[in-house]
Amino acid sequence: MANRTTLKDVARAAGVSQMTVSRVVRGDTVVSVRTREHVERVIGNMGYVPNKLAGSLAQAYSNQVAVLIPSLVNNVFASVLAGITEELEKGGYNPVVGVTEYDLRKEEAQLVSMMSWRPAAVILANLVHTDRTRSILKSTSVPVVEIMDVGGDPIDLCVGLDHEAAAATLADYLMERGYQRFGYLGWQTNDFVAAARFRAFRARLETRGYGLVAPDAYHAPPDMPAGKRGLEMLLSAAPKTEVVAFSNDTAAMGGVNLCLEWGMRIPDDLAIAGFSGLRMAQCLPQPLTTIRTRRRDIGKTAARNVLKRLSDTPVERKLDLGFELLKGQSA
Repeated sequence: MANRTTLKDVARAAGVSQMTVSRVVRGDTVVSVRTREHVERVIGNMGYVPNKLAGSLAQAYSNQVAVLIPSLVNNVFASVLAGITEELEKGGYNPVVGVTEYDLRKEEAQLVSMMSWRPAAVILANLVHTDRTRSILKSTSVPVVEIMDVGGDPIDLCVGLDHEAAAATLADYLMERGYQRFGYLGWQTNDFVAAARFRAFRARLETRGYGLVAPDAYHAPPDMPAGKRGLEMLLSAAPKTEVVAFSNDTAAMGGVNLCLEWGMRIPDDLAIAGFSGLRMAQCLPQPLTTIRTRRRDIGKTAARNVLKRLSDTPVERKLDLGFELLKGQSA
């Protein structure tokens, strides 16, 4: 972990006084537009975050851990956050949560705000961030744990699973079941791991000469209404579809609802698969075919690694917690 970038470092790099940097940070209008823009560029490049608690606390860092997740509505991240909270509280730390809504700029803004209060560590979702976010995280001296995805190079530590391998495993299973006309629904382009799963699923089909029917039929947040509406649109465009994979179990359950409304038999008339392994999806009349991820364990492991790093205990840089294919009865 690098030493924290200071106001003095920024002033030296920008070729101005520390007072000028301080005025820019405070938004003081006495600084010229040209100088302010120059200093702001240097601040962004160096990942400097002003310390709002300077002089007001005896300790260098708080007992708070910044946690940035895309959604609290999504059952996946609710489980992850529960695991994080459980383990942090055991160590005397509290999570301060920001919801980014899959918006990298919002993630950046929330990180800047949180870092100004000197958190003891940062936990955030995925491995894709803005350049400024990466700069801030690389320059901080506190532990940084990226969660959910292990398919890249972490800034510090990461805990999650190989989403591309999981998607390929699901595709292999569905092809082994004899399906030939595949649909895929529910991924968003700004949900990078979901988009990676989509690409991996499609690529796996292509190795056997298969493709996706109506691949651009519907893109929306993967919730139950979107799953239901998306399946309706896909079947209107490609009525002979045999199986539809959804980007998560919640959207897949929306698809199940549509089948029930239309009197379609699952999996005889249409097979459905999901991703996540939600308990409620295993309580359907035909338990959902899906990939189970260790969501709560991901959160707990991330928090444990924070506590280990804070106590100078060695930590493995990248931890793949794996996944499990649940064959269910829906595909």
